[in-house]
Amino acid sequence: MDDIQQLGEMLRHYAASEAHKKQLFDSQSVIWSTRIHELFGQIEAWLAPVLVPDLLALHREPYVAFSPAVPVESSTFKSEKLTIVIAGKPVEIVPDIMGANGQISLAVMGLTAARLGSVSLVGEASGAWQWRKTNGLKDPDIFVFDGNLLAAQLQSLIPRDRA
Repeated sequence: MDDIQQLGEMLRHYAASEAHKKQLFDSQSVIWSTRIHELFGQIEAWLAPVLVPDLLALHREPYVAFSPAVPVESSTFKSEKLTIVIAGKPVEIVPDIMGANGQISLAVMGLTAARLGSVSLVGEASGAWQWRKTNGLKDPDIFVFDGNLLAAQLQSLIPRDRA
């Protein structure tokens, strides 16, 4: 086999591999979108008893997940983001590009005051959701995500009376 034939064979193999990866990502994206939609529905149900006009509101909107490696223009992962506005402060739950083994990561913005800290929700392949709070280089603090944990986190955004 000469180099041109070998090049052609390599290109065909690469194209088939990329097509397979895209097909796998597209089918996994449907599952990820469904899980995120269900999670947002659960959050809405948890917070429904305490929705107060001008004090606590929820809003969903379409969102396309992207990363430095996958720009928004070429991302095929279409989902939604959830914004919780509490006491005038927004908390956004936004999908990141999805990870290996069905892992879903959602950035939670608006809850951490630590300069290097971040909060994320991680959907495990088992179906469970974890609340992960990282601060710098140390290992993240990991908690089971449920309505009580969310409520405790949101309470920190309500201004305290300094009387």
